[in-house]
Amino acid sequence: MAGSSLFTNIARAAKVVVLLLFFVPWVTVSCAPDAMQRMQAAEQGLEARPQPALGGSAPAIVIARASGLDLAMGKLQMNDPTAGMGPQSASSAGPNREPPTVAPEVAVIAGAALLLIALLATFLKGAVGAMAAAGSSLLAVAAFCYSVFVHYPPAVIAAFAANQRGGSASVEQVGQVLSVQPDTLFYLVLLLLVLAVLLNVLAMRKPAAAPSAAP
Repeated sequence: MAGSSLFTNIARAAKVVVLLLFFVPWVTVSCAPDAMQRMQAAEQGLEARPQPALGGSAPAIVIARASGLDLAMGKLQMNDPTAGMGPQSASSAGPNREPPTVAPEVAVIAGAALLLIALLATFLKGAVGAMAAAGSSLLAVAAFCYSVFVHYPPAVIAAFAANQRGGSASVEQVGQVLSVQPDTLFYLVLLLLVLAVLLNVLAMRKPAAAPSAAP
């Protein structure tokens, strides 16, 4: 029983940490400086001037982030798009914009509800509680992965395209400029949830019977 209790406690702690990780970035939206300049120039009806290559292509600039809570609430935190750019590129980028409107991620909301169910299930005794906790955690992993890897990236790209002045850029053009990728901390969320599932499965195992004493 001591082993099962230890597995359950560690799994419970992992789920609590995942809930805290809802406040850290899960997704980053980045853009290459030259691609950003082309998009800004196309929007203003100007011709983008090619930038001289200095030691290879410039690294991508993170222009927006979204935490797990932002995904659930339909928010996007914008960064300064001119950070790390040269003076000429920064002047062509223009002022910061309002964040585009993104719909709340239903899958993230469902995953958060499943995570809470999994956490409450760890307080149930026996294999039933461990099984419910493992199943709910596994479903939460599937919901989070669907949102971050499948549904959210095209939704963000479409929102940025709709936010362009006069609709000058299509979804395809914005998709060639922006890159929507999971943040490193999101992989930590998945790792902790998978660990919680394994621990809950181990907690379902019955302890070995103690050998009977000789008469």
